[in-house]
Amino acid sequence: MKKLMAILLVILMLVSLFASCGGNDETITTETPTTEAPTTEAPTTEAPSTINPNAPWSSKTDIRDTWSGKTLNIACTTWSEAAKAPWSVIELCVEPNKESGFGIKIDATVLERQEFIKNTYGVDVNWINAGQYQIGDTLEKSAIAENINYDLALPRALMAQNVVAKGLLYDMSNRDYIDFSNPYYNMDSVETFTAKGHTFFIDGDFSKLNKELSFVLFFNKKLLGGQQATADLYDKVRNGKWTWGELVILCTTVYKDDGDGIYGDDDILGINKTHFTDRLYYCFGIKQVDSDKSTGDWNLTFNDSKMDEIVEIISSANDSNWTCNRYTGGWNAYDFEYILENMLFLNSTVREYHTENCKDIGVVPFPMLNEAQGRYYVPTSSQMATLMCIPKSTQDRNMSDYFVDVLSWTGNEYVINAYIEQMSDKFESEVEIEMLVDYVFPNIVYDAEVTVGWSSLFPKTQTHNGIEKFQSTYNEDEPDALKTIAEWNAAWGGYTEE
Repeated sequence: MKKLMAILLVILMLVSLFASCGGNDETITTETPTTEAPTTEAPTTEAPSTINPNAPWSSKTDIRDTWSGKTLNIACTTWSEAAKAPWSVIELCVEPNKESGFGIKIDATVLERQEFIKNTYGVDVNWINAGQYQIGDTLEKSAIAENINYDLALPRALMAQNVVAKGLLYDMSNRDYIDFSNPYYNMDSVETFTAKGHTFFIDGDFSKLNKELSFVLFFNKKLLGGQQATADLYDKVRNGKWTWGELVILCTTVYKDDGDGIYGDDDILGINKTHFTDRLYYCFGIKQVDSDKSTGDWNLTFNDSKMDEIVEIISSANDSNWTCNRYTGGWNAYDFEYILENMLFLNSTVREYHTENCKDIGVVPFPMLNEAQGRYYVPTSSQMATLMCIPKSTQDRNMSDYFVDVLSWTGNEYVINAYIEQMSDKFESEVEIEMLVDYVFPNIVYDAEVTVGWSSLFPKTQTHNGIEKFQSTYNEDEPDALKTIAEWNAAWGGYTEE
């Protein structure tokens, strides 16, 4: 009954939302945060029946009522200017699908999570739309204004360094209520974004957005060779044998040109290379910027000895006849119907599957460079991914710390589990879900360069001229990159507790 009521509630809200939007050119207005108690029934400590009884909330019983009556204000961003529903801003990267119920069902689960937090802690979670790119300005204004408190913020990854540089965030490391070792935090983000002894932003299960924005390889099971070939590929992934060499063999095997020299519907191609070759260095363990664990400094690490081999691989892929640019512009430009007929692998994000129902499509992570690499690396979108941080405008820093943790584990228990369940309906078998849960989502990695924009320190690494062209381009850009790194070190090293 509770789920039914939640679904009815979200449908009523969506109807109200659509009636009020008017048009796509409507300007977003940021809500005013409030610290007043929500006008709801008195909170209880009874967990809903849908929550795991062994979840971490039980260990927080002694302080769960500490902030009862407070409102937790979270500044977040949205991709769509038309998206105004606060529960959708960070949780859904697509509009709710009325026919499949995909987004509507997840919205209902998000509302269940909100209800659980209110009933358990007496705290009302207020998601505040700060626009697409204005979150830094929003936090800066709140820091100098009276009676405006943002307790948490989720800027886009590409804006995170800018927010740190303005001195608007608290350090999240070495705090009583945040334990990064918990499984609902992305440890690569913690390690990548820790420098000068400080951690200002992280990725975790507070939102499923970064998982659905992770890049994977969808593949055509029929072109691969059917059921047995699909099973063999999945076994390669499980056994750590899914490598670049294996990908090349599969792509060159299926490649077929009808002989007219024109890319057409009678040709069979290996993979689309748009947004593929320029991400390979992520998948092979290369980072443009990393922190030195011995000194704590940010360092430029892009041009190490391993890069020569990877540049040659990228050059070879770009010049091969088994790759092509199958991209027509826009986020939804990939053609899933085409891959069913003419392409073996499609490089795209997990979210591309939301509106599709292609039972003949499988999914695997990007391959490793070689078996010695030992693990898969999965990049996510720097433009749309969000990171959690604590603004200095918070009304109570301990409360912010505490609810970073609460939002992360409840996000895992409610939203991410519901999302995975919904994805199960899209795929042919549970093996595809296994690939996502065991080999994609746990292996999402970050490069600190994403926090200043798309490949902002260097041009894209795709090149048709090998290592010499790459090296000359690198030499041109290195001085500006080093200047940027020095600015990062100054900002992180100059942090003070206010």
